Amino acid sequence: MGRKNGKFGAGIDRSKYITKAKEKTTEVLRSRDMYLAYLSNCIEEEERVANQLGERLEEIYGLYFPELDVKDRRNYALIVASIKRESVEEEKISTYVGEGKARQIAEKGKESIGGDFSEKDVQNMQKMAEEIENIYSLMNRHEKYLDDVAQEVCPNLRYVIGAKLAGKLVAASGGLRKLADMPASTVQVMGAEKALFKHLRNKGIAPPKHGLIFQHASISTSPKKVRGKIARALATKITLAAKADSYTKRFIGPQVKDKFEKRLNDVLEKAKKK
Repeated sequence: MGRKNGKFGAGIDRSKYITKAKEKTTEVLRSRDMYLAYLSNCIEEEERVANQLGERLEEIYGLYFPELDVKDRRNYALIVASIKRESVEEEKISTYVGEGKARQIAEKGKESIGGDFSEKDVQNMQKMAEEIENIYSLMNRHEKYLDDVAQEVCPNLRYVIGAKLAGKLVAASGGLRKLADMPASTVQVMGAEKALFKHLRNKGIAPPKHGLIFQHASISTSPKKVRGKIARALATKITLAAKADSYTKRFIGPQVKDKFEKRLNDVLEKAKKK
C-alpha cells in the first residue's frame, strides 16, 4: 500500500493515528496509578539492593569482627558504621540491640579473633555501612510517600490491604483499571505465574493457592490448610475495592474490610474445630 504526503492508501491520514497514539501514551504516562506502580517497583528494588549489600557487608566485616551477631541487617549496618571493635561504646548501639546485647558485643570486641585490618580498611567497611543505611532511609521515605499516593489513587484498596501490597498489585496488573477488571481467581494467584505454568504442564503438581496476596498477614500467619480459603476471600474483596476506586469512586473500604475479617474469623474458627 503506498502513501503520499503523510497519507496511507485509500486516503487514510496517518497523522491522525499518530496524534491519537501520542495522546493515549501521554494519558498513560500521566496517570497516577502508574506512578504508584513505579514507586512500588522502586521500593522493591531498593529493598533488594539493601539486602544484597547488607549480606556482602556481613561477609567482609565478619573477617574483621566475626563475633558481631545481629540478625537485622539494617541494625548490623548501623552498628558497623558507629563502632570500633576494640572499644565499642555500649550506649551508642544499645538503641539497636538493647543494653544486654550491647554489653555482650563490647566484651566480644575486646577478645575478637578477627583479622588485623588497617584503619583504611575499616573505614571503607564503615563507609559501605553508611551507604546501606542511606538506601534504607530512602526506602522509608518512598514508603511514606507511597502511602500518600495510595490514599489518593486507591483509598479503598489501601484501607483493605495496606498501601504496600496495593502498590504491588497495581504494578503487577499494569494499572488500577486492569486490576479492577480482573476476576478474583486471577488476582488470587497473581505473582505465582511460574507455579501456575508448572501446574498447567504437569497436572500432578498442585496449582498455586496464592501469589502476591500471600504477603497479607491474614494469609501468611494462618495455618497452611486454610490459606487457600482465606486467599479466595481476600481476592474477592480486593476486586471489590479496586472496582470502587476505579469506577464508582465511593469509599467502601471499612465495609469491605469488615466483611473480610468476619469471613476470616469464620474460617479460622471452623479450622480449630476440625
